[in-house]
Amino acid sequence: MQNRSYLLLKWVASAVKEGFISFQTAHKYSTLPEAAEGWILGHYLNIPADARPAREDLPVFAAFFSTYLTNSFDLIEKPRKHLYSPYGHCFCPMCSWMVAPNLKAKKISSADKSRAEKIKARTLLRIAEENRISVSESQVAKVLEDDVNREYAALIAYGYDLLQRMKGYAAGPAVLALWRGFAWSKAGSPKKNFRLSEDMIVKAEQRLVEVLRCNRSGGP
Repeated sequence: MQNRSYLLLKWVASAVKEGFISFQTAHKYSTLPEAAEGWILGHYLNIPADARPAREDLPVFAAFFSTYLTNSFDLIEKPRKHLYSPYGHCFCPMCSWMVAPNLKAKKISSADKSRAEKIKARTLLRIAEENRISVSESQVAKVLEDDVNREYAALIAYGYDLLQRMKGYAAGPAVLALWRGFAWSKAGSPKKNFRLSEDMIVKAEQRLVEVLRCNRSGGP
């Protein structure tokens, strides 16, 4: 559902650029679950197959789809052109060209990053509670000092948020900060060919349950 809604957002942005959909219409349908559901149903067969939800999933899909412009992207009505090069390896006339993208990733502020860290900590406390592991906030903070644990915590927190987005709840750019905590490299760029899977989240949770048990109050 996450992948299909993202592909639909990209398709909508492209349709705005080509004049097939007006900017105002696209923004309305991309931010309101009820409007999105009606629009998707009305244009169901026009939507690309890989971005088209099953009809029985439409209410949940529309709720999820409506969170993208709050959490991760801004839809730009009149984007400026800039020089683009795949992977930024060369900007010579042979390897680059001018583009004007109207779908732009949100800027993550220091407040968003701070909130993402708090979400990760709350997620670990939630996991501990669900598994009847007694840990303090200071012990959780100690666990999160490890880079691998931080990545796992971001994965799990993002997984929890996906479930909330299916209800139309959007937490804002802090979620984008969580995404970059596991889908981006330490150098600050997207991991090539990265694709989120349920298995990644499950394994991350299993790993952190073990770590929390080793760091619980009173020791192993």
